[in-house]
Amino acid sequence: MGFSKRLKLLRKNADVTQDELAQYLQVSRSTIAGYETKNRQPDYDKLYMIAQFFHVSTDYLISGSDIRPVEVSTVDSSMNERMLKYHLRTIYATLSLKSKQDLLEYARLLAMRDEH
Repeated sequence: MGFSKRLKLLRKNADVTQDELAQYLQVSRSTIAGYETKNRQPDYDKLYMIAQFFHVSTDYLISGSDIRPVEVSTVDSSMNERMLKYHLRTIYATLSLKSKQDLLEYARLLAMRDEH
């Protein structure tokens, strides 16, 4: 499987549209379509941004190897709801049971704060 298929699979699994990914990368939707049909390759900066977005390594995007998640230090405040959900699911999957329980308690506190 090449870069184009890996990108499309990552995007579909994350329930992210071409438009949403294009907005994040600050490119046109047709550029994303080009990446997914082997017509175009991203430059190094865009490749890095794609890897950061999907929590994979650039090695994985290019060759399919090294599928370990990559730590992402910040979440862009301009992300939409579906992108945030994807990032939360990805991070949640890596947590221990204790950390998941702590996260649930923290989420309850946030929900109470939002009610007021």
